[in-house]
Amino acid sequence: MPTEASQHVVVVGCGVIGMTTALELRASGYTVEIWTRDDLAATTSAAAGAIWYPFLAEPRDAVVRWSGVTFDRLRVLAAEPSSGVRMCPVVEAFAEEEPDVWWADAVKGVTRLEAEHVPPGYCSAVRATVPVCDVPVHLKWLVSELVRSGVPVIRREIASFEEAFEAADRVVNCAGLGARALCHDDDLHPVRGQVCVLEGATVESAWIDDTTPRPRYVVPRPASVIVGGTAQARDERRTPDPADTEEMMAAALAARPELSAGRVASVQVGMRPFRSAVRLERERLEDGRILVHNYGHGGSGYTVSWGCAAEVVSLLTA
Repeated sequence: MPTEASQHVVVVGCGVIGMTTALELRASGYTVEIWTRDDLAATTSAAAGAIWYPFLAEPRDAVVRWSGVTFDRLRVLAAEPSSGVRMCPVVEAFAEEEPDVWWADAVKGVTRLEAEHVPPGYCSAVRATVPVCDVPVHLKWLVSELVRSGVPVIRREIASFEEAFEAADRVVNCAGLGARALCHDDDLHPVRGQVCVLEGATVESAWIDDTTPRPRYVVPRPASVIVGGTAQARDERRTPDPADTEEMMAAALAARPELSAGRVASVQVGMRPFRSAVRLERERLEDGRILVHNYGHGGSGYTVSWGCAAEVVSLLTA
């Protein structure tokens, strides 16, 4: 448990990383509040495909560790309908015979498909059952958990962490791309992601192809299907690109012809916060104050969130 002198924490940022971090801190006995520049609907988390799958995050050994913790947490949440989490079969297809399924240790059961079951045009494939978050429902659930736990969310933009330290003993930086300015971090940059939300079509399992420069995936949700995507480094366009939509839909229809029954209801764009390595570390400032950084998760926010949140608690109480 935290000491009396270190109980009050401000978490900067209200995406899935900030919210899970705040919930873990509150569960560990801290008094917590979240400060956020953006409305939740404007965060990258709101535009995510949100299937458990490590993507654009390093280093791999740490990502596997954080992903494993999150997998277990989300698997438990899948038994709670209001959480918006469910377990879903997924097939990942590869261009090579012996793929590097480096994330397999974090999943409870990865099966290599026999040759006759490998999708056409690929050399191999694996199957697993992983958590998928129905983003609108899951974000609503996270907000309700913050309310239930007594964690206020305050709309406030800051120019430096000094402002947060005026209100709290400890500060946790979950600002995502906002950390570029707050930390003067030149290693952090956006990777643009665009997805289509299809209505009127159903698929029984998710599909992923990460062998090409642009990721291709199909993620079923209860009332829609997410089709993606793009991974455009240092591209900060926030409006949908019709050419991207056409290309990702063509790839999805080739892999899952049954999607032809659907229509594109909306197109969403998000900026993944990528850096060469996730920054999850404790920084002791010159005057002894503690600032913990938790940002740079690339396309793995939902996949590593609870594992990173648990590590933040460990760093803050060390």
